[in-house]
Amino acid sequence: MRLTPHRLMQGLRAGGALGGVAAVIALTGPFRYGDLGLPFPDHVAHALLFYGVTLAMLTALPRSRAGEVAIVAVLLGAMSELAQAALGRQASWSDFAGDAVGVAVAYAPIWVTRLRELARTHPHLTFAEIHAQDRRTPRPIGGRPLTETAPVAPQPDTLA
Repeated sequence: MRLTPHRLMQGLRAGGALGGVAAVIALTGPFRYGDLGLPFPDHVAHALLFYGVTLAMLTALPRSRAGEVAIVAVLLGAMSELAQAALGRQASWSDFAGDAVGVAVAYAPIWVTRLRELARTHPHLTFAEIHAQDRRTPRPIGGRPLTETAPVAPQPDTLA
């Protein structure tokens, strides 16, 4: 069996799915952080977890925009805190901040690379001018581009 990018992506997606299941179990299960005996605070563990989750998502979703993937990762962090609160565990803002820091640290190299590219290609344009030239159309996640309209049903002839 030869290693191809497609096979590597399949493996990374499977590993990411298993990691996601493990993260859900760890975040919502009956475990207490103090029982794990880790040498750092809880919010640091959240940052490390969401750093890994964000990298897994960015790797497993190569056709998705990195900024949107980062937003979804932050939303997953918020949902994990809400799930912990709903299941009787302690939800905290510091844990959510740790989640967001982990996502930001994973996304930072992508943002810096994009900024360097803009500095080379459009050094004298404002960000608003660059955004106006962007050919990509905004779209809801999983939906059609906002510029694309749904097919219109034919209208019956009202004059006949």
